[in-house]
Amino acid sequence: MPEGAMNHFVQTLGGRRAVRTFPELEAFRSWMSYGMLHATAVISIIAALGAAGGLWVLPDLHLWLTIALGFLSVGLNMLVTRRPETMRHTVPIYIVGLATVLLSADMLVLADEMRFAWHFPALGAAFVIGGIPGGLFILVTAILSLAAATFSLSAMSVAGFVTYCVTLSTMSILIVIIEMRFIWTLEQLHKSRLILSDLANTDPLTGLGNRLAFEEKLKALSDEGTAFGIILCDLDHFKRINDTHGHAVGDEVLRNVAAVLTGSIQPDDIVARIGGEEFCMLLSDVCLETALRRTEAIRREIQGNPVITAGQAIHCTASFGITHTSSNASLDPSQMLIAADRALYEAKAEGRNRLRIAA
Repeated sequence: MPEGAMNHFVQTLGGRRAVRTFPELEAFRSWMSYGMLHATAVISIIAALGAAGGLWVLPDLHLWLTIALGFLSVGLNMLVTRRPETMRHTVPIYIVGLATVLLSADMLVLADEMRFAWHFPALGAAFVIGGIPGGLFILVTAILSLAAATFSLSAMSVAGFVTYCVTLSTMSILIVIIEMRFIWTLEQLHKSRLILSDLANTDPLTGLGNRLAFEEKLKALSDEGTAFGIILCDLDHFKRINDTHGHAVGDEVLRNVAAVLTGSIQPDDIVARIGGEEFCMLLSDVCLETALRRTEAIRREIQGNPVITAGQAIHCTASFGITHTSSNASLDPSQMLIAADRALYEAKAEGRNRLRIAA
């Protein structure tokens, strides 16, 4: 069994359901819970009306318990409709109420020899909406109730009791297997989404984020109102490196520069490769002076650390364009990126291997 599914299994045995790990499963449980609350309210109303109309005779205690379960279902439905976050507390209350009415039917509604059949849909519903704890609770309640009805009221033979218990237990095992398979499938889908998301946001050559990842981070910082700096970095005369030494060496230079940039960032920063030899850094929660100091340190490191490959030292320099929210507060993120790009071209026009700040 995959580790994620096993973790969920352990959590459900501990009485917790997978809200964080599997939102799809929780959405399904919530949908089923709404349906069960509605269905229980309708069935309770029908039972009460049928008893009032003389269609069947229900003992007073069982009738009032059924009506109470109907009102409880309506109230819980209204509660979770207004406050969906209460669903995790609502389901256990409903399952306890359902178990109480089933026990009452087994022990009091003696005229209905098929009353024990209600345990089967109740068991399936409990496993689906309440997870393993809810299902096991209904299973244990059913077995105890059947035992009491069999040995106290002689409601069925011992062989019938054993058949019911084995059938209910087998049904429970099958439901658990299906649920665990469902959880395993969700785990695989979750992993696949993560892989696809990583592929969609990662530059395959350097392992850095790509332009999409950069723009997502830029938008997030802009929405938060955090001060940040954008640093565009473009390698000087990179085409000459490719033409002279070959693209394999050029790729090694790109990976080396990517390592330098990555080594200079903080946990909340991001480095992305947004073009052939163009990189972009997003420095979060920094002032302009700090952004300038860190950028100059990067420039010096790139200049002073040639790439050693195939016995050759490949020297490389880079030019930088910088913009910061403190000096461009009126610009939106896309305009700030354009401003940083203009500053980068100014640095190149002035001789390269330098940095310039966007006006």
